[in-house]
Amino acid sequence: MIKHVIEGSVIICGILLSLYIGELNTQKNNIEIKKELIQDLNRSLNDDLEQIKIIQNILENSLNQISKLQDDIESNHQNLSDQEAINLILDIEVAASFFPSIGVYNELISSGSYELVNNSELKRTLIDLYETQKERNYTMSLSLDNLALQYVRETLEKFNIRFTYNISEGEVYGDRVIQNYKFDQKYYSSKEFYGLLSTLSYPANNYNRLLITAKKSIEGAKKLIIIEISDT
Repeated sequence: MIKHVIEGSVIICGILLSLYIGELNTQKNNIEIKKELIQDLNRSLNDDLEQIKIIQNILENSLNQISKLQDDIESNHQNLSDQEAINLILDIEVAASFFPSIGVYNELISSGSYELVNNSELKRTLIDLYETQKERNYTMSLSLDNLALQYVRETLEKFNIRFTYNISEGEVYGDRVIQNYKFDQKYYSSKEFYGLLSTLSYPANNYNRLLITAKKSIEGAKKLIIIEISDT
């Protein structure tokens, strides 16, 4: 009887030990997966920083073009030639939007690895970056897209602009080649056009501030990721 009890106890202890070791291995594997995903997230954030830099350059250049055009309008078109003004009008691009790389963050959530993140500040930063700021980014981007579409439609129509792109030249879309335009001095000097430029400038500046906030959040997240990895 005692022999059977001992044998049964040994078997039960063996099962429990096996389950415990299995649990430890699973936990270890989950931690390794989390660590790999955190490292992937760090690389993804580097890509986001580069994207923000490019978009900020586009916005700042466009805001500079708007300023030059409004200065010229205020000087009664004494600063720029018709051709220079048309080039600046076409160079304005405020519909450049920031699309954060959210794939790794989604994988952190779906795999359960997010819950294994020890640093609570990192968790809050990621939620703010990929949830709260994402919604603001989408809303402002959509508004800028609509304004940009209105601007392009109106300026092409008012100045009767026709152009093509030499796709063999240029970095992305090719070099723009203006084939024809009719400079409407009355419209160019009007409150309507001046106001249209200001309408683009205001949200573009706001979007640039949003990008500055996103950049700070990303840089903060990267510092917290280093701490998280070192503590793993």
